[in-house]
Amino acid sequence: MTWELSDLLRAIATTIVIGIHASHHWWFGVNDTTSINPEILISTLINQVGRWTVPMFVLLSGFALAKSEEKRPFNLKIFFQRRLWRIVPPYILFTMLNVVGRSQFLAADWSGQVTQIWQAIATGMGDYHLYFLGIIMQCYLIYPLLRRINFTAKRLSILLILTFALFSLHWISATFGYLPNIINFLPDGNHVIYWLSYFQIGIWLATDDNWTNQFVSKWRSRSWGYIFAIAAIIELSEFYWLAISKNSAEAIGHYTRPSVILMSLSFLLWAISWQSWQIKSFPISIQKLVQLVQPQIKIFSNASFITYLIHVWILRAIAPLEIFGGVLFMSLAITLSWLISINLWRFLNHKVTSIV
Repeated sequence: MTWELSDLLRAIATTIVIGIHASHHWWFGVNDTTSINPEILISTLINQVGRWTVPMFVLLSGFALAKSEEKRPFNLKIFFQRRLWRIVPPYILFTMLNVVGRSQFLAADWSGQVTQIWQAIATGMGDYHLYFLGIIMQCYLIYPLLRRINFTAKRLSILLILTFALFSLHWISATFGYLPNIINFLPDGNHVIYWLSYFQIGIWLATDDNWTNQFVSKWRSRSWGYIFAIAAIIELSEFYWLAISKNSAEAIGHYTRPSVILMSLSFLLWAISWQSWQIKSFPISIQKLVQLVQPQIKIFSNASFITYLIHVWILRAIAPLEIFGGVLFMSLAITLSWLISINLWRFLNHKVTSIV
């Protein structure tokens, strides 16, 4: 795992997240949609198979934190100053922007308004995408402890077994109604307990002494792609089955399913295998092309956080254009979100550089 690959994965994941949110009105099961036409199929495919993206963001966050220690030694005070200052202000700002516009907020007295603001900040539900920032903040708080857990293949195996067991227990209980006391005990999918495994794997990817590259290089990249395709088919089939049997598009939750873990990790290994293969086997012309586009990929990666924050507002602004259909709307949403975000990132970066 390298910085270049993490930049590419971050840019791809951000693009798919925009597509997921832009496709919300067209995927199977939403608004009692039970038919499957090409538009519904494409929207559902993006919306469900793309669910590996949020786990990937958490994993990449752990990777970036651990990898950055190669440049500067870990300092607890500086760590919290840098990381929390980067994420807390935008989290509070975008929470406030969404909450203060709600009718129930405007109708409440000052104490009710304060309560609504606090509840939104505490739960991460100020806007439908801000739960992710709450998860990341909790991961940051635990990072000083997790970074002390050194990588070994045995520890990775134990972590994966425990993770699959936790997710499987939640899925089986929620799907079939077994052990109802367990499902009442387990938290919902936004709880950090479901995300720490991804975060820890990201940390280990930065400190595994090239064990991962050696592991994935034993198989051809095409083989890892087949595994991802199988995982995606399982995830999509599971979704259709649950959407029909439970009469709901979100009956179980998107991220507490074992199939999402399998899909997320298989895509990661597929990406790492391509990285290892291209170094050895790509023609010189392709290698030069990769080097040529790398600076552009870096720009997309650097602007990804801003893109994630503002894309929901862009979706609201262009909502009247939904009449043109899901595929066109998704394409437009992705293009505008990146275009606006990259220019905003450049503007803010220039201002900060000028001040410094």
